[in-house]
Amino acid sequence: MKRLFLSVCCCLGMSISYAAVSDIADNEKCVEAMQNGHYDVAVQQCEYESEKGNAEAAEILGYIYLKGKSGSRDWGQAKKYLEMALDGGRITAGKYLAVLYWNGLGVQRSHEKAMELFNDCIQYERDNGGVDCKVQLAKTLSFGTNTKDEHRYAKDIYAELVSNGYYEYSLELAKIHKTLGNNDLAYRYAEFFIWWAKRYGTVEHLNLINTEANMVKNSVLGALSNNQVNEAYTWVKNEIFRINEEHLKAQQTAGADNSSKQTEKSEAHAGDAANP
Repeated sequence: MKRLFLSVCCCLGMSISYAAVSDIADNEKCVEAMQNGHYDVAVQQCEYESEKGNAEAAEILGYIYLKGKSGSRDWGQAKKYLEMALDGGRITAGKYLAVLYWNGLGVQRSHEKAMELFNDCIQYERDNGGVDCKVQLAKTLSFGTNTKDEHRYAKDIYAELVSNGYYEYSLELAKIHKTLGNNDLAYRYAEFFIWWAKRYGTVEHLNLINTEANMVKNSVLGALSNNQVNEAYTWVKNEIFRINEEHLKAQQTAGADNSSKQTEKSEAHAGDAANP
């Protein structure tokens, strides 16, 4: 019945009041709609929740408007909801608001303001966990319109992420090396991403092998000597071997921990049986 009501309202060009959909508005549904890529639903859900003071919903809604996930991009709406999220204590919303200021989208361009927002966001994740703010900064700095120094800064961020075990960003590292003209390193990290994705990546990572990783690799191959290609192959092989060893040790440790817990439970049950 609710779906019929919504359909009729939309067909008649009527505005749907929040009261009419109050029973479908809660935080989980906003987040769930976003995760499932149901952006039109997310706009409705998250707008309702953000107006009621949910800062996470406001951040999601600001992101949707920033990226144009439900249609055209709307810088004004993005700014409105991202600022609402920040005011509500959602520090991570700063990484998206920073994109507006860095590029002058709906606001006066200010790299200083953008970096202030990025740094606050990065510090928050440094204290509470996460790397999304750092990743967004690297993405922003990687744009072709930025300076070479900014591209180098992006390269340093991606290199740090990869060295800390965030191997999924090795493809971004390869691409920024290509931009900087470091063809040997671009080839090396593109090849590494391919090997890593085949062993540990998600379906999304596997898809990137053909759409991006191989393109980066093949585009710089002609500029490399046989020696450079062989050195890259040896480095990638050794890195993957190291990662395999780390995974094996982690699995063995987890197995030993589970076995120990199971033994403790068995001993506890045996003690209970002996002392009725």
